Amino acid sequence: MFDISLSELIIVLLAIIFFVSPENIPILARGAGKATKKVRIFILDIKKELEREDKFKELKNIEKEIKKNSK
Repeated sequence: MFDISLSELIIVLLAIIFFVSPENIPILARGAGKATKKVRIFILDIKKELEREDKFKELKNIEKEIKKNSK
């Protein structure tokens, strides 16, 4: 999903260590983990809704075809 190289990740981690006190790093990591989980769930819900919409459109097309053929 995101194209982050190892060197970029290391720079971000060093910046966090430099700017955030060691006592607050676990709290920050826990919050980041919770946020990541919420984002993943949100994206999964969107994917499911899009799949449901595609199935609904397909069923509508089948219904139109059946009505057309029955006339």
